[in-house]
Amino acid sequence: MNKDIIEKIDNTVWELSASLRENTLQGTGELIEFVREYSTDNELVHQALLLKLKHSRADNPIRQRQLADEMIALVEKVGKEAVDLLEDEGLPPENELAELEKRNEIVCRVMDVNKTFRRTGFAMQDIDADFRLGEITGVVGENGNGKTTLFRIITGELAVDSGTVQYPYLETGFGIAAEDWSNIKQYIAFIPQHVEKWYGSVRNNLHYELALHGIKGDMNEEEVEYIIYRMGLEEHQNKTWGQLSGGYRLRFALARALVWKPVFLVIDEPLANLDIKAQLVILNDLRDLANSYRYPLSVVVSSQHLHEIEHVSDNIIFMKNGEVMYNGKTNELGKEREENTFEFACELTLDEVERSLGGLEYRNLEHTGLAYVIHTSLHVTQKNVMQQLISADVEVSYFRDISKSTKKMFV
Repeated sequence: MNKDIIEKIDNTVWELSASLRENTLQGTGELIEFVREYSTDNELVHQALLLKLKHSRADNPIRQRQLADEMIALVEKVGKEAVDLLEDEGLPPENELAELEKRNEIVCRVMDVNKTFRRTGFAMQDIDADFRLGEITGVVGENGNGKTTLFRIITGELAVDSGTVQYPYLETGFGIAAEDWSNIKQYIAFIPQHVEKWYGSVRNNLHYELALHGIKGDMNEEEVEYIIYRMGLEEHQNKTWGQLSGGYRLRFALARALVWKPVFLVIDEPLANLDIKAQLVILNDLRDLANSYRYPLSVVVSSQHLHEIEHVSDNIIFMKNGEVMYNGKTNELGKEREENTFEFACELTLDEVERSLGGLEYRNLEHTGLAYVIHTSLHVTQKNVMQQLISADVEVSYFRDISKSTKKMFV
């Protein structure tokens, strides 16, 4: 397998170098994709982007030639490092091992946290959670059960009545004292569900955000160019709030949060009011951001879109009435279950569905208002239920196995 990949890399290096020698725009675009695919070093991706931008703006043929030579050198460097890694049977070099060791560090730790709101009487009780570098934690539960309260606590917007909130990685990785909140908050980005309206263009706002964090001059310009490319905002960089769709407003909010490289990203209901395509794009972005080699993040995200958030999350926290009902790995949901649970939709009444199920063995059948939920013993499979419904000529418009989903906790 490695031999085939090495051959592919060598061929790509040759073809891309030839394209760059011919000074083609296609070659400069493919440069970035090549570096992103075969390098785990974000600095090299950043360098590729800047070379592309400089090349597009150079009006002197001699300068264009110089930049093309730099691009070719970068392609050859990335190709060689990728091949060397594969020839060493996939073992990362020592400098990469140092980067890998910091993954899974605990960015934020919540221990025995309690918070009561006197006016409403709502209380969060005995909350414990760890949020780790390089991982996405999905927080789910019905509205009004404590998700936003938890987010405000871990981002420092809300004080707790008792318990502690710590940021171990910021202490060990950045040398920030536990009580130095002014510096800790510089590494935390919180995007609330309702992002406030902003004024001016996307680009100008990003320049301003960087300036607030002390990044000015050429570095400010380069970082803005990079994040605009990274978040796919090139065609929208000169637009204002009113000219952007909901999906691109969220992308801008992410860009503004990420441009100064936080390590803890907390997002409240990012998928609300987005169409399916925009949801998938945002979720893929979050996965890429958490997995970033050079600048990994701990991402915490809430959503009512359970299946989508479970698909992208490493961990799931399910909250109900201010308490954590489940806190663990997503792939361990339902591991200790004693029954299977399936959800389906059709136009039949409850009595008609019960007759259609015939001799199928099941424990309980209920209608949630939107769909039917059937609980069975573990030996009854999804295939068994579907076959029974099909044999009874039931037209099913939706069917899902929720045995290993937090959806089961809702119903």
